Amino acid sequence: MLQGQVPVAAPANEVEEPSPTRQGEAAETGEIATFQDLYLYWRKLNPGCRQSTYREMQSAVKHFAGHVKKTPVELIRRDITRYRDHLLDKKLARTTVAKRISFIGSLLQTAVDGGLVEHNVSRGLRIPKRKVEFQRRRAFDIEELERIFDSPVYSKRRRYRAGGGEAVAWVPMLAFVTGARVEEICQLRVVDILRDVQLGPLMRITDTAKDQRVKTIGSRRQVPLHPDLIQAGFLEYVEAVEEQGHEWLFPDLDRDHDGRRSGNFSKWFSRYLRSTTGCGILDSRVVFHSFRHTFKSFCREAGIAEEVHDALTGHCSASVGRRYGHVPVKTLVAAIASLELPVRLPRIAVGEMK
Repeated sequence: MLQGQVPVAAPANEVEEPSPTRQGEAAETGEIATFQDLYLYWRKLNPGCRQSTYREMQSAVKHFAGHVKKTPVELIRRDITRYRDHLLDKKLARTTVAKRISFIGSLLQTAVDGGLVEHNVSRGLRIPKRKVEFQRRRAFDIEELERIFDSPVYSKRRRYRAGGGEAVAWVPMLAFVTGARVEEICQLRVVDILRDVQLGPLMRITDTAKDQRVKTIGSRRQVPLHPDLIQAGFLEYVEAVEEQGHEWLFPDLDRDHDGRRSGNFSKWFSRYLRSTTGCGILDSRVVFHSFRHTFKSFCREAGIAEEVHDALTGHCSASVGRRYGHVPVKTLVAAIASLELPVRLPRIAVGEMK
């Protein structure tokens, strides 16, 4: 039997809403005494951001203020460059450094626009590239795929609450045969698995439900399901979830503090991938997103046109942007059918589900 859906508790570490009085106090008096004042002023002018953005901004502000120990009006260009160099010396990724500097720049620009400080001393600050860039993510090789699909989740039917119960088995397999993003898979509803008489089973990636998101407009798509996934028992799983009256395809996935159904699963998979009791794959260049790279590699090796595998993965490149979305579904079905998977997907019987 599948586990019943566990009610999702309110996020414990959600960003607390500042008091309206405190939030506008600095702006009304024309004074910005601290960076926290500036943050609250910025937040008042940007009420529609995600909770994760507020949290990241507040964290960046706290770290910056603790390092420079000055008020916004006392800040000079050299303070910003020293902070940048401090972050780089700590070996943080260039993108992380750029993001933190961007947060501070946004705050200072808000203060400039409001007449609270005279200059944005961070404007135009460059983040130098490292001589040796960090290693990029790569696709899984065949040995790694075999280790994943022969790991305890599949060989011993292990299920982990932190990974969302049955999601620990089906989410990796779906990513492997569709190239879909982790959030696209974790937010699937039962009704998003379609049974078309002529085209066969399809997975619909959409944002029609309240808690569903897509990365871009081109991410909305229908992806044919590989025959090997059907042989593994996926449609029987879908029917079992549907019979139990669940809306979500993976009902035991708990949303994280940002409301993402993939957040906690992603953390679990990262641990499981590296663990000696899991997959034992230690190369940091492979992560869950490597399934997407792997799928794209399969498509290229099979001679599938770039326009077609871009349509399958919801990846709108500059070369196909104007034509994107016009690849017929029957063409996608033929492309998926032409893919010969290099590893066998394990069969998961409904009766063995926990």
